[in-house]
Amino acid sequence: MEVFFRNFLLLIFVLLSVPLFGLGAILIALLEKKKVWAHKVAWLWCRIVLFLSGVKVEAEGLESLPPGRYVFFANHQSQMDIPVLEETLKDYEIRFLAKKSLFKIPFFGWGIAALGYIPVERKDPREGLRSLLSCAEKIKAGYSVVVFPEGTRSPDGRLLSFKTAGFLLPLKAQVPAVPVVIIGTREVLPKGSLFVRPGKVRVVVGAPIPTQGLTKSHKEQLAREVRAFMERVLSQGHEE
Repeated sequence: MEVFFRNFLLLIFVLLSVPLFGLGAILIALLEKKKVWAHKVAWLWCRIVLFLSGVKVEAEGLESLPPGRYVFFANHQSQMDIPVLEETLKDYEIRFLAKKSLFKIPFFGWGIAALGYIPVERKDPREGLRSLLSCAEKIKAGYSVVVFPEGTRSPDGRLLSFKTAGFLLPLKAQVPAVPVVIIGTREVLPKGSLFVRPGKVRVVVGAPIPTQGLTKSHKEQLAREVRAFMERVLSQGHEE
């Protein structure tokens, strides 16, 4: 009964808050050039989603991550990954790459555009390149960027093949790449489901991988290093 009640509250909250989120993010973003407070609106919204869902986040590895600009590479299992990452990385002014179609959703799309999220057109390589250039500009402006290198959610929790174009970002911006592993969101909200189950999510943040002096020719090497970390942590998580 508690789970159904939580889902009911979550549905009501989302339906009522999305218009306010969108308008609030737009208003604050217009008044504030750096959009720091605008992004706090997104973090607060995600924090409430986690609270109503009964999802508790335990993060490891942040002690090895000093303040700064990064490109975070995370595995992708659930729509709940985004609130979880917003909570875990709240101190790093993160921005997400998001499907271009999401920006067309009234209020919600307007809100994420105002926050500085970056639209990605997956089917058009030229548009994809423009998105990467836009990401690089975001990083230079002082933001960090989150990339899901699998490109879509894994249905069974196993890592999908990586789309390596995103690994050009830390190389182009000359900022460290940080691997992030999320464990547990697939059990909380599986792909294809709208029914959230309370639970614990574990997030493991790896040590920053320096890119200073590296070039785009190191893209594949960087992708292999990030993937190796993810596979190692996921295999340990399955054994526990």
